[in-house]
Amino acid sequence: MSRVVVNENFKMFHGHQPLTLEAGQVVTGSLAALLAKTARKRVTVLEDEQPDTGGASGGDQDPPTGDQDPSAGGQSPADDDLDIDASVADVLAWVGEDPERAVAALDLEEAKDSPRSTLVKQLTKIADA
Repeated sequence: MSRVVVNENFKMFHGHQPLTLEAGQVVTGSLAALLAKTARKRVTVLEDEQPDTGGASGGDQDPPTGDQDPSAGGQSPADDDLDIDASVADVLAWVGEDPERAVAALDLEEAKDSPRSTLVKQLTKIADA
């Protein structure tokens, strides 16, 4: 089970539902996996539980990220971190054509005080594909 501790207060969308996360809050499950994958600067991954011991990716630095969704497969550890404040081009490069990454980026972008409308529009297209 993935677990993270929130480092700062922030708001985001998860499953198109608004969430308020508070510093010190422990988050588990799919939300924790999403945060571990996309908001590494805002959370601390708790690595005290690593149930997936059968994987062949011994050099993977972020085990909770690999545990998020077994169907995702083929992810490179270097591609796991998203800086939602990066340029539109960088965010779209991180997303590629992956609808799950598009949803994750869209949730983080929409949680910002001033979401970039062009990025939201492009992420929505990818997420709905």
